[in-house]
Amino acid sequence: MLFSDKIKQLRLESGRLQKDLAKAIGVDVPAYSRYEHGERRPKREQVLRLARIFKTDPDELIAMWLADEAYSNIAHDKMSGQAVNLLYQMLNAERHENQEKSNITEKTNQQSPVLHGLVSQLGRSAMPHYEQGDACEVMRRIEDASIDCIVTTPPYWRRRSQGTESITATTKEDFVDELLQTMSQAYRVLKPQGSLWLNMGDDTTDGFVQGIPWRLVLQMIDKQGWQLVNEVVWNKTTTSPQGSQDHLRKVHEFMFHLVKNDDFYYNDEELRRTFALIMRNDAKGRGKAVKGKQHQGLVPSDVWTIGVQRSGIAHYCVAPDTLYRLPLVATCPHDGIVLDPYCGTGTTCKIAYEMNLRSIGIDINGDYIKRARATTEAKPLSLF
Repeated sequence: MLFSDKIKQLRLESGRLQKDLAKAIGVDVPAYSRYEHGERRPKREQVLRLARIFKTDPDELIAMWLADEAYSNIAHDKMSGQAVNLLYQMLNAERHENQEKSNITEKTNQQSPVLHGLVSQLGRSAMPHYEQGDACEVMRRIEDASIDCIVTTPPYWRRRSQGTESITATTKEDFVDELLQTMSQAYRVLKPQGSLWLNMGDDTTDGFVQGIPWRLVLQMIDKQGWQLVNEVVWNKTTTSPQGSQDHLRKVHEFMFHLVKNDDFYYNDEELRRTFALIMRNDAKGRGKAVKGKQHQGLVPSDVWTIGVQRSGIAHYCVAPDTLYRLPLVATCPHDGIVLDPYCGTGTTCKIAYEMNLRSIGIDINGDYIKRARATTEAKPLSLF
């Protein structure tokens, strides 16, 4: 059975109309109709959405989708039989290579057993749990669908000269690939109603912006099934001096809000309240008069003007509290568990602690972990 036939069968069995499915995956009805007639192919993330709607095995549907593409490319060519044999040989060779790698990894794990189930070890205390190590490897010890909210800032590309980063890639392509591995683990450990907030800075090489945040996020959407709710522009207001005479001064980074499906937890009322309080405190700090409840009920926009927070570490800026507080207020339930796989000096976990949320922070740099523990233990602060 072809992929096009399969989705038509699933739609008829579910009693849904083409217009309902078209709306659910973000296309018009003629486009969806062409999917069922085999005239066009949906994107991978759209296939994953269809699998969730039909409550069918996503792996099976993706496999049919891939097979359908191969079939359409070679079915009517006189060399199709030979091509199929070659493809079979290539896939077998790759499968054998991957199995060898898996065997080596399994043998290594047997020789050096690790503790599993980090979430089950948290208990009920809100004191953050910190782990030193590679983000992707440590996350393998976190149970499936056990985390409510992930807020993190991965290391910047080409900053390894400081000796503090966990990603060793020397090209932007490899850098994105390494981050994709961590984001795959993030997808696994996140609850179905959970949210990922990903703060990403870009890089300029030979005078040209590389688009690294979008390279990563688009692959997360296309290959891993993430859905993008918002891309927030963090206006940093103050940055390091920049001497370029042919480029604009860069004062922003992106904060991406990604989820696994459309049924994610979102506390709009608490977000508005917190945002209003931040606005009032900011206005008072700048000596401006605040009249009554003028900010109450204001919906935050997707541009956040938040100043950079300096630290005592050379060439290192701490993520501003507000940048992480708003995501936690909006998308982490009151009894939730927070994860930061690149926690640095622990801003995410510190805010989680202040909000009485349990949290796990991971970083490869032992000095950062020590500072994170000291900061949290020394400052059991109230919310503001």
